[in-house]
Amino acid sequence: MSEPQLGNRAILITGGSRGIGYATAALALDRGARVLIGARNPETLEQARQGLQDRGEVAARRVEVSDYSSMEAFVDEGINRFDRIDALINDAGVAWSGPFAEMPREEIDAAVDVNVRGVMYGCHVALPHLGEAGGTIVNLSSGAGRTGIPGLAAYSASKFAVCGLTEALAGEAGERGVDVYAVCPGRVATDMQEEVSGKRQGIPAQRVGEAILSLLGPEPPIQPGECLTPR
Repeated sequence: MSEPQLGNRAILITGGSRGIGYATAALALDRGARVLIGARNPETLEQARQGLQDRGEVAARRVEVSDYSSMEAFVDEGINRFDRIDALINDAGVAWSGPFAEMPREEIDAAVDVNVRGVMYGCHVALPHLGEAGGTIVNLSSGAGRTGIPGLAAYSASKFAVCGLTEALAGEAGERGVDVYAVCPGRVATDMQEEVSGKRQGIPAQRVGEAILSLLGPEPPIQPGECLTPR
């Protein structure tokens, strides 16, 4: 199957300053999309924008995905810049590794706030706009969202929630002409993986980006509500 060409599509990506989000943005730009990336840290976000600007039309806006008004402003930015949005990729996420009994309370809160609430907020804000002409939402889950992993209890719980949200929402959003998918990679060689495990191990982030963009093509490899596992 040929790579999906994205024409002039407007794609919004949270967590776009590094890792999977950045790799997906780069691939999308290479295929003709217009891209708005968002992240929490303004310095790394601007560095990412500068690193992507020669590939195509890219903009950046700071976003706190666990803040509803911040997500509203992020989506509004995309509409104002591109006149519409065609896809939202909910990639922003956090992880903490260790025994759950020793997990700091603030890390538990972060897992829920970013990994769950952030995805819900993104979907809730974007759906009415995507529904105007059809569109796609891709939620980043994880292999830990299909099998509970000791040492990653809160992360696993949050990613199971993403899979459940995706499955339920696909049935609702399909009536509006919006397809909702999840992507469930295993280990990915990103900064987050290194921060959690101490090793930069796993498949390249670009491979996950290719899987994400395959869901925006004319022949997605899975059905809405399902979770795609990059190989």
